[in-house]
Amino acid sequence: MEDLSKPFSIPQIDLYRDLDWGAEQLLAIFLFRTFSKEQRRRIWSLGSIQVVKKSAHAVIEGEPSRGLFLILGGQLSVYKRDNLSSDAHRLATLKSGDSFGELSLFDQAPRSATVSADAQSYLFTLEAGLFETFLDREGDQTKAQFYKNCATILSEKFRVLNTDYISSQQLLWKYALRKTKE
Repeated sequence: MEDLSKPFSIPQIDLYRDLDWGAEQLLAIFLFRTFSKEQRRRIWSLGSIQVVKKSAHAVIEGEPSRGLFLILGGQLSVYKRDNLSSDAHRLATLKSGDSFGELSLFDQAPRSATVSADAQSYLFTLEAGLFETFLDREGDQTKAQFYKNCATILSEKFRVLNTDYISSQQLLWKYALRKTKE
């Protein structure tokens, strides 16, 4: 894969316009893996490329959701604001091939975190409204497969959250009990 962390060059711009290349990039997003190559080509043609400069925000917590993002190059960090202290905590670092904002394809809730560029980054963006129109045109079978993929992802994330919650509670009780005994 070409180094996409550097500023655009003419060959990269042409690469981003290549529907076959784009269709392959969309395989990185689980939601699209069951779509045919032709469907992924059409999805790619609906999107656009966004350049996010270092330290700039791709999305801001609390803003309206507007679509998903696939990182083509660069690195971004995900931050969540603590409601009590208003401090921002880094939750994750994202790199090429990672995506965020998938929930906004079927949920109108505000963004749940802020995503900022650690380095100049290149993102494929797909607006939720355009994707919804695409699904309507593709028919019920495609819609059903997409929502099944969504359910699969959500159940996997829910299981991870359950495990993380139990681990955090065990650590909390372990250290809280230790301090009360001392």
